[in-house]
Amino acid sequence: MERHALAILEQNDLWNWRDTRRIQTSGKQGDKFQVATPKLLYFLIVESQGFGGEVLDHFWKQLGTCNEKLKENIESLKQEDFVSAQKSFEVLFRGSDPKNVNFKPVLDMAADYFTHLGVAFMNPGRKSGTSTPFSVSEVANEETEKLLQQVNEEGDFGKRKQELLKALSFKRDGNFCLLTGTEFVPFNNAGIYPALAHIIPNSVHGKPDTLKCIAMFAGAAARDDVVRHLNNIDNVMNMQLDAHASYHHLDWGIEAKEEGGEVKYFFRMIPTNPNIRAPGFITLKDGDEIQFGKGPEGKKLHDGPLPNLCNLQLAVARVLRMSGAADIILEWKDHADDDGCYRLFIASEEFCDMLDAKLFLSGRAVVA
Repeated sequence: MERHALAILEQNDLWNWRDTRRIQTSGKQGDKFQVATPKLLYFLIVESQGFGGEVLDHFWKQLGTCNEKLKENIESLKQEDFVSAQKSFEVLFRGSDPKNVNFKPVLDMAADYFTHLGVAFMNPGRKSGTSTPFSVSEVANEETEKLLQQVNEEGDFGKRKQELLKALSFKRDGNFCLLTGTEFVPFNNAGIYPALAHIIPNSVHGKPDTLKCIAMFAGAAARDDVVRHLNNIDNVMNMQLDAHASYHHLDWGIEAKEEGGEVKYFFRMIPTNPNIRAPGFITLKDGDEIQFGKGPEGKKLHDGPLPNLCNLQLAVARVLRMSGAADIILEWKDHADDDGCYRLFIASEEFCDMLDAKLFLSGRAVVA
């Protein structure tokens, strides 16, 4: 049923979903961005299938609730070998006019993934230990076991958590940015300040709807990994500030693959293109290996972030970028700040207030 679903969703013009109203944010005029719901669902299914997720089954289930004839036709489609998109479409809508079908269950499904998966993954969330008076240099030389113990004692968002995780990341990966090769302060006074990046943004903490979407998208094991490792060394890395910003803009991601009995990590542009230069001061090209685990305690700290978390973030990033949803979210982030200054963190609740799920009820959203 995957080929049927993808072929049908590629036929955007056949769905006859009207344009939504234009969305005005913060009283400002900006570029127009469009997200076609079929395109969002298409890439959700593609990436979910790679994880053995359930988005494909969810799509057919929601489509079958639109009316009884569609539900009957879906059962018939299961018996049909894939021939062409047109043939799949004809079987699906046999005896039913798409213009008269209320696709609200499917569109609500798309809106849920957009809001609870897309927005959450582009909102870094609060920093661990934002108000901490402690510096990294005070803990960088402490023993690894002591640091791990202190991380556990700090809980999810203790005042020293960020500095402790930065120190552990130094011990795992070394004293320089793995993306740019530049040495960090405090190991080189002429170096750069490290930014602690979460592979999966910690804004998903305590968000049951987001965790539900993760489970549907990538499986229960991926959801459990997120819950278990969200704010520990397996979900963080130190990087240069510009690399950190481009990561949360979904310009690039990390692919983890097992090769020769060990995990290797690869830099991936989004979308993949070996001919495009990486953003900012990043020296890696698409497909280059990221040298995690070369620090003095690399082995003890698992040689790198948890592979499943890297691949989950990359998959979600690809969905948002390839569908155009990332552009809408970035536009809203820029418009959300009334004083005109961009801020990396915007509260999840504030985002959700801005996200009118009804803008999916016709298939695409336009932000003006």
